[in-house]
Amino acid sequence: MTAIVSIKQASDKVGCDSNGNGSCKFFVTNAYNDRQLLLKARIVAGSGADEKWFSSIQAGANAKPTAGAISTDWKLAPSATEEVSVNFQVPKSVADGKYSFHLQVFSVDRPDDDFKDGEPVYLQIQNAVAPPPLPKPFPWWIVALVLVVLLTVGIGAWLMIPTDDNGPVVEKAKVPDLKGMIWDEAQQRLKQAGLSKFETSFKFDPSKRDPIVLDQSPAAGSAAEAETTVSVVLSFPGIAVPDLRGKSLLAAAQTLSNNNLALGEAKSQPTDAKPEQTVIDQNPAPGQAVDKGTPITLTVATKPTNPIIPWNPKLFELMTKQKQIFKVMPRGIEPAEQ
Repeated sequence: MTAIVSIKQASDKVGCDSNGNGSCKFFVTNAYNDRQLLLKARIVAGSGADEKWFSSIQAGANAKPTAGAISTDWKLAPSATEEVSVNFQVPKSVADGKYSFHLQVFSVDRPDDDFKDGEPVYLQIQNAVAPPPLPKPFPWWIVALVLVVLLTVGIGAWLMIPTDDNGPVVEKAKVPDLKGMIWDEAQQRLKQAGLSKFETSFKFDPSKRDPIVLDQSPAAGSAAEAETTVSVVLSFPGIAVPDLRGKSLLAAAQTLSNNNLALGEAKSQPTDAKPEQTVIDQNPAPGQAVDKGTPITLTVATKPTNPIIPWNPKLFELMTKQKQIFKVMPRGIEPAEQ
């Protein structure tokens, strides 16, 4: 079964505040470069967890949050990556501990056949917090005095702000250095700096397990107004699909094996433009990031007079040795006379 999407979580550990509220994010990528998908996403609770804890889920940039643990339908363009946001509220009666859950994305048309389960995320619950001591009573006239002082200081500070012809000068925030941070930590640093607007893009980097900030704009240390949108480039872990075009079918299968990928369906295309058994097309496309073990579909040139891919004993031997990657015989390869 071909994985229709890949799923990466922003972090494999999440927590909640004193009221049990929290959130987490996932990044879903279309595994096809020529096919738009109609999808749904849902949260699958692990042992001890309860799907009722998950209050809303938003799948797709333009979608509205949906109450509960399952999203509405959303379209994912070929090779595109979109964010799935999940909010949860854990009852205070839940015992302290770690509870697992994961995101499942499935096709609306074929939910039982085309689906993908993400890696588990662990929710850390810590409700055993001692109640704060009751405040000592104090004279209420102090509150009124403090309010008067604050109001006086505030008016004085406002009058001291230099103005120009267009009104008060807008104070600017200093953009923090986000490079090397996990995305969740980077968002917190932006909010602490007074910058709440940001946009993300992704760059393939198999050396990093979590989404890490690789680049940012504006640059660290520069001054920016509160409404400024900060653009960040995040790492996207995975395996880059090698370019197999022009290789023989046997060489392409060996390259896939060396890169921890699988040979999927091998289709024949009669043509005189390329040598026989030469790979002329592939899906997913070269350079696309996919999960380990993803099957790659190849289109192989055959003679117009014999549109069947000839049987190759060396290819069969390679596939036999790589049973953990090549689960089935690729369709389209049949014994034929040389």
